[in-house]
Amino acid sequence: MTTNMVRESAKILEFPVRNIQKLREMREREGRARPVIVECGNWYHQEAIREMEEAPKQ
Repeated sequence: MTTNMVRESAKILEFPVRNIQKLREMREREGRARPVIVECGNWYHQEAIREMEEAPKQ
């Protein structure tokens, strides 16, 4: 049985350098593609609280 196994350490890979122009274009595309979020209130939450308060206590 072998007890002195040699283990290789992890290799560190370098990420490629990004092109600044491509990075700017990507950020610009992401900025335009964001969805519009419309808040319509929280009526369902208010209704649940009202029902809980009106429920008979045990």
